[in-house]
Amino acid sequence: MPTNTSTSTAPNRAAPGATAILVSALLGGMAAGVAWCFLALWLPWFAQFWIVPIAIALAVSARWQGYRNCSAIACTVFATCIAFVYAQYLFGAVRIADSMGLPLREALFKAGFGLTADVAWANLRMADWIALAIALLAGAGAARLHRRADS
Repeated sequence: MPTNTSTSTAPNRAAPGATAILVSALLGGMAAGVAWCFLALWLPWFAQFWIVPIAIALAVSARWQGYRNCSAIACTVFATCIAFVYAQYLFGAVRIADSMGLPLREALFKAGFGLTADVAWANLRMADWIALAIALLAGAGAARLHRRADS
């Protein structure tokens, strides 16, 4: 049986489309937002800076999913921004639940999106924005890193 020597043994991967990046960023970002909220409630020291290791984990996840170069950076940045917004929303719900003496689930449903978003926005401080900037830079840097086998 003749063998074809012109075929490559490297896997043939197409560049991911915008939809794949968006879906990965959405799912990863929402999971990361919940993880950040749990970490901040469990270990409250410098809670706003938990987004930095989470952004690096999102970058590693994007690389693991097969995204490379600009795709990995875009997925990481979008996911980090989604995680930031979603976690801030959850932090707002936690503040409402704490002030009203309600369980978190009940506060999420009773307060509604508008009130929870307003509480979250009102409680953002400069340290939160600095943490987001550091997280975006760290995540993009981690997404850009590659091993020799990736090139």
